[in-house]
This record gives sequence, C-alpha cells and structure tokens, in this order.
Amino acid sequence: MLPEEGVNAVRAVLGLLVRGHYEELETLTEGRRLSAGEMASAIERTGRHLITPPDGAFRSLDAVPLADGAADERAFRVRVPLWTAQDGLSDLAVSLLVTEVMDGVWTVELLGIHAGEGT
Repeated sequence: MLPEEGVNAVRAVLGLLVRGHYEELETLTEGRRLSAGEMASAIERTGRHLITPPDGAFRSLDAVPLADGAADERAFRVRVPLWTAQDGLSDLAVSLLVTEVMDGVWTVELLGIHAGEGT
C-alpha cells in the first residue's frame, strides 16, 4: 500500500495535470520520460477535458511495490485512472513511478498517459 506521503505526491501530479500546468509538472518530474509539450499533446489528442478526481479515488490506488530500488528507497509503480468532464471516470490513465528518496520525501516520474488498462 502506498503511504500517505506518496498519495499526496500523486495528488500533486494530478492537480498539475488537470490544471494544464505541464511546465510545472515537467519541473516536478525533472523532465524524465515526458516533456511539457508531450504531456500537453497526449491530453489534447484525447479530445477530453480532465477534471479533479473525487477524494475517494485516492483511497485505493493501484500501487505495485518495486523491489529493485536502492536499499534506502521505497518505490511504487502507480496507475491512476483519470476523470474527464465528458465521462466522469474515463478509460484514460496515468502511470507513475513514486519513490521515497528520504524519510517522508517522495519523487514522482510520469511514465505515460494512455487509454485502456495497460501501464
């Protein structure tokens, strides 16, 4: 289960994504994997408008612990369904790598934005 600090990191990422603050999100994720332009393009291609998920959506995140990180790090691969104005809960999802790099300090890497069940 993803600790609360990790959940808060996921909330922050989704908040930036929903508000279209792609440059801030690129800075937060240190530009690993996706640039601000790539994020914007991925969302625009869906033709849908992202909205903030209800609080309950964060209670049962699909978080898979990864065992291959450094001994002092905890890492999780997290798939988060996205909500849209058109659909409510949609078939879109974001895949994240959420890592605790120090006690209570979490980083996030945006792995992808996609439709369907895959990550």
